[in-house]
Amino acid sequence: MPAVSTSVVEQHAGPEPESSVAALRSARRRRELSGRDWGELAYRVYTTSLGALVAVVFLSGLVGDDRLGPEGTADLIDRLPGWVALGAAVVLALAVRSGRRGGPVALERPDVFHLLLAPVSRSGVLRRPVSSLVLYGVGGAAIVGGLAGSLVDQRLDGPAAPWVLAGGLAAATLAGLALGAALVAGSRRLPGPLLSILAWALVAWSVAAVATTDVTASPLTLIGDLAVWPERAAPVALIAPLVAAILIAVGAALIGGLSIESAVRRTALVGQLRFAVTQQDVRAVVLLRRQLASEHHRRRSWLPRLPSALADRAPVLARDLASVGRWPLRRILRVLSAALVAAFAARGVWAGTTPLLLVAGGAAYLLGLDALEPLAQEVDHPTLADSFPVQRGRLGVQHLVQPLLVTAVAGSIGAAVAVAVDPSTIGWQVAGLTLVAAVPTAVAGAAVTVVSDQPTAAPDAGLAQPEVAGPRLLFRLVWPPLVAVLGFVPLLVARAAVAAGRSPAAPELTIAVPFVVLAALVAAWVRFRDDIHRSMAESMGSTTGGSA
Repeated sequence: MPAVSTSVVEQHAGPEPESSVAALRSARRRRELSGRDWGELAYRVYTTSLGALVAVVFLSGLVGDDRLGPEGTADLIDRLPGWVALGAAVVLALAVRSGRRGGPVALERPDVFHLLLAPVSRSGVLRRPVSSLVLYGVGGAAIVGGLAGSLVDQRLDGPAAPWVLAGGLAAATLAGLALGAALVAGSRRLPGPLLSILAWALVAWSVAAVATTDVTASPLTLIGDLAVWPERAAPVALIAPLVAAILIAVGAALIGGLSIESAVRRTALVGQLRFAVTQQDVRAVVLLRRQLASEHHRRRSWLPRLPSALADRAPVLARDLASVGRWPLRRILRVLSAALVAAFAARGVWAGTTPLLLVAGGAAYLLGLDALEPLAQEVDHPTLADSFPVQRGRLGVQHLVQPLLVTAVAGSIGAAVAVAVDPSTIGWQVAGLTLVAAVPTAVAGAAVTVVSDQPTAAPDAGLAQPEVAGPRLLFRLVWPPLVAVLGFVPLLVARAAVAAGRSPAAPELTIAVPFVVLAALVAAWVRFRDDIHRSMAESMGSTTGGSA
């Protein structure tokens, strides 16, 4: 009884206690953000790393490319640090840009309004999210770097373990530098424009280092020296991981200056982005990513005024080209970057590293998604096209012309740069023939993703049985990028022809024809997709009515 009386008195004397559920949620939230639940975080990182390590070892055994000779190995070791430095400089510039826009930390919306505005240290509140971000970022980068190191080892002699460790250390160092730079930029303790100027100055410095083959000119070549450590040890390169650790510590200490407005905006967009990823909604992911990057169309076009005859005879093409003319600069740079990645990955395939075929196809697929923006906007408004005096499928096919032109131009620029690094007559010939199949398949793969989101008259796929819905979802995710990858298969045929001492033109062009036909079939599917689904719906309706 005294205990009951005491509780009653305390209940009336003090504030009303929280419910048990609310108390548990509050305790869990304080525990998650206070940084004391290190065991669970370490366990997650451990299990993720272990599973990825097994995948790295398994995938390494699937590659059967030929070994490089002494001359090829020496050339690779001489050039690789400079290219790694250039990639690291671009990543750092993008990290600084992300930090200036409120990244890289993304909290829950209630945490932004309640905890960041509470009378407590913001740095203390952000300690747990920052720690989780750094551990997952550095750990994930180490896994990817280990995989890259294992693929490099497939072309070189010697044990694989040193190359896996070197690649993992180099990638983890780069991730640490990028995250630290983003945290420092997001803290607003240093002028943002100054950080951006320094970051892009590093990019220019690295480009000059690669162009002049003086790889020691850029300080970021230390990361490249870490990547080639098994072949050429450079103790001075160990400074890079130390600088990355210091930069992360400084960024974590200064992150309390994070802008509340930027945090609110980023939190809302990142939350929607995560939901879109879980729903496999590629279109929503693309749009939210553009909002995060604050992409806005230009008021004035980059292109000259189009002739009126084109607008009258080909209005869809004219509108699409007008849309391309108003692309923001960052989208143009992103398209060109994807083209360069695809071109240099294709050059790596030509040099003998076959797994880079996936990288080339993936970059081409992303390029196609950007180029297909006008068609994607038509899909975003499905009922609007129904009011036009033209069939929706016919309109969709006409929207494929502009992406083919954009992809061809960007691909030609990327191929020219990749071949110009070490020009040869066969290189120019193979690059041109590769574009014959790679350009239409890149657009076709992206078109499958974009048009698949368009509603049809057929029954909803969500009502299908799980045995059917699961494989169908997997096919929808894998098939579009695979179409883009198939466009680079003729490159393998050309490589085999040159190795056999034959001209690569005829074999590559012959094998490219089926993939061009595949792209044409995708275009036909875009044209007649509505008719096919309408026929399916009518046949199912008649079958159901007859059985009833």
